[in-house]
Amino acid sequence: MSQGRFVQSIRSVKSAAIAGVIYSILAIAALLLLRGLPAAGEAGTTPTAWIEDPLNQAELILGLNLASISSVAFLWFVAVIRKRMGEKEDKFFSTVFLGSALVYIGIWLVAAAAIASIAVAYQRFDDASLSTDSVTFLLGFSEALILVVGPRLQGVFVLTTSTLILRTEMLPSWLAYLGYAAGSILVLIPMISRPVGLGFPLWVLVVSVTMLVAKHKQNDDG
Repeated sequence: MSQGRFVQSIRSVKSAAIAGVIYSILAIAALLLLRGLPAAGEAGTTPTAWIEDPLNQAELILGLNLASISSVAFLWFVAVIRKRMGEKEDKFFSTVFLGSALVYIGIWLVAAAAIASIAVAYQRFDDASLSTDSVTFLLGFSEALILVVGPRLQGVFVLTTSTLILRTEMLPSWLAYLGYAAGSILVLIPMISRPVGLGFPLWVLVVSVTMLVAKHKQNDDG
């Protein structure tokens, strides 16, 4: 490999790693912010009283904005990894890899928008109101996407990424085996609990940090 291509490869790794770290941090923050809206009957306060507080409205809207930015970072992460694979790219697995990433991002944004839509309505319309039925529907719809549908796509992405790691040897093999375990859990468990729902951004964070560490090691060896 020429020196120019080597430097370009190192920069690509760093770019993907940074994008992955940004996605992980923003996605986790967005999940924590968006779960603030209480369900109907939940102890503490009513959904109507909670959403009428401008600070709570700002919290949901901030969560939606962070979710949107995290999606851009995740797509950058995916794009740079595909570039990193280069000629070693397997068309079958790379298609599933890219497809699952795109569908997951769509699910993630729709779920975030569904939760934050209540706050947006209160910000935009003077006569906005909130009923128990609307809260129940929006929370049920968003959690069905985040905790049921989303993890299936996340699992497929993790499994295909792990397979590509083994085939291209672009990252340590232990990371692939960790991915197989995490991906299997995401695919096979019928409904993911909220704490476990943070597992995917945390996995992306582990991959990103590993890429940075591997890059520095490669620099030292060079």
